[in-house]
Amino acid sequence: MKLPVPYLSSGKEAPQDIVPEWIIDWGSVLHLWVLEMESDDGPVYAPCVVFCDDTWSKIGPISSLEVVRQTCHRWAAIHDRTVRDMTRPRRQLMSQAEATVDIEPSELDADLPGDPWSYDEEVGRFRLNLACLGVEIAGEVTGSDLPIDQKAEALGPGLARVESIFRSCSAIQPHHIAPWLAKVRAAAVSWLTEMDAVDVLETDEDLGRSMADEVRRDDLTLDEALSRLGNDIVDFYRSLPVQETRPNEDPFSRARKAWSAGVDRLSYFAALIPAQQAMEGSE
Repeated sequence: MKLPVPYLSSGKEAPQDIVPEWIIDWGSVLHLWVLEMESDDGPVYAPCVVFCDDTWSKIGPISSLEVVRQTCHRWAAIHDRTVRDMTRPRRQLMSQAEATVDIEPSELDADLPGDPWSYDEEVGRFRLNLACLGVEIAGEVTGSDLPIDQKAEALGPGLARVESIFRSCSAIQPHHIAPWLAKVRAAAVSWLTEMDAVDVLETDEDLGRSMADEVRRDDLTLDEALSRLGNDIVDFYRSLPVQETRPNEDPFSRARKAWSAGVDRLSYFAALIPAQQAMEGSE
């Protein structure tokens, strides 16, 4: 019996309402998503995958919030992905009062990035929101392919520009600048961390799972796939560049970790087909 071939890399290509787990190209999946929808009886929920092209597909039936969360987190653990759950209240970095300072747009000599202003209805004017300013600065580096630590370093020029604008503003007392910039940076780093769904460093287990998924594309049996996986892992670690070696970890032990994770993944998918066939036969 051949392993299932993963071919679904976009919600645009989804063949049916609920997509089977084994046809999904998990390398093209950004994260799992708890989707909230409205019904006559109130909100209902569906577990979904979100692809790299920002399309999505349902991976299970509409159900209660807790059941859908369990489905998303189970699949996320199996396929090494994160879960976006917008039904949970977002952690508030700072209160509105802490984030807002009494500076108006007209008091600055230059424009700040984006639109970091909050309208204060009590006084009838706009005030500077430091948390929004941090998010705007983070947005300047969010689209890059840099790892999260390098993205945080890339905030430097944006923060320096804001500091220069603050220092040239006569309405801002000098002793306010450092604590304000600290809040801006904290908001920027928090936003980058929240938006970043990729590990800074790919583990050997991650590599083994990725290699297993690549092998599955070739329409092989489990035995054929295991043989191919073993050869691919040996070839990779045998030719590992010096700059990718790690202290106190020899290539052989790393290859064993990759092999174990890859075998587990192939075995997992091999077990899905008989189970699905049994379910279909009982219907």
